[in-house]
Amino acid sequence: MEKLSLKIVSYRELSDEEKESLLPIMRIPFGWPFNPQKFEEMAKIDPCYWDSPIGFCAVENGKVVSFVGVMNLRTRNLDGEVEIVGGIYGVSTLPSHARKGISTMLMEKAHEYLREKAYRFSFLTTSKAIVAYHLYQKLGYKDATEFPSVQKITKGRGVEGKEKSKEKALVNWNKILEIYNKFTKDKTGFVIRDKQRLKLLRKYYGIKPEMILQTEKAYCIFKQREDPIYPSTQIMEIASLKTGDAINLIRRVEERAESVVYDHVVLDNKILKAYEALGYMIEHRSYDVLMVKELADTSFEEAYGEKFYISILDFF
Repeated sequence: MEKLSLKIVSYRELSDEEKESLLPIMRIPFGWPFNPQKFEEMAKIDPCYWDSPIGFCAVENGKVVSFVGVMNLRTRNLDGEVEIVGGIYGVSTLPSHARKGISTMLMEKAHEYLREKAYRFSFLTTSKAIVAYHLYQKLGYKDATEFPSVQKITKGRGVEGKEKSKEKALVNWNKILEIYNKFTKDKTGFVIRDKQRLKLLRKYYGIKPEMILQTEKAYCIFKQREDPIYPSTQIMEIASLKTGDAINLIRRVEERAESVVYDHVVLDNKILKAYEALGYMIEHRSYDVLMVKELADTSFEEAYGEKFYISILDFF
């Protein structure tokens, strides 16, 4: 690796000016208009960042040139226990400093930190279509799960949908949490959700009552994406113990949709069958992938089995 005069520090050790220099690192690859003040306000109320370095940074001449984010995440393992794991996010290097081994150095620093915490696993989400995927493989990551997706053209029911979207929505957040926990009761993975976590998800994704359809035994969270040419409706999360209830909710979303309905992550077989029954195009393979690095002797399969689950709301 080319010899560089870099300072390697945690995010918490950065000066205010150095924190502000993270803006191009986050905005250029991820479209994230990073603002340290706003970010730290969220970090103070999100347990994922508590007792965490937040990330490791390579600094050159007072400017951050590379970043690897680190979080502490809660999962449920096969024994039904809550297991804390590492979550890697926001891996990026300025184009001017790419291909110099800096990201590798910071990733290894993150792994060292996670091993010191005695975590057995490090997870990250990425795409097979980008160069970083091969970097992660070289660093010992492997695919944990791909994300089956579904999509359907809804034949333009926009007028009816706009009228229905104006209907006043009544949401019982406690009931939604109850349904989710019943839905994920026998699942492993990123399924630990309490009132605090639900409140954070509502804030992160701007979830409003009009984005929710709810019954006594099921609910659906969806987002209508306005575009003058290609409007679409994304189903962000659907939880139901019965396929029939899921079918009814999806139909109600379709009534509100103007053009296309899609769900980017469908890891539950009952929900997948509901989409299939309604004629959705299903892709079982995906470019997007959750990867895992085993930091101890236990394998991912031994810890989580075949019931691993993650919702797109829990991506990081």
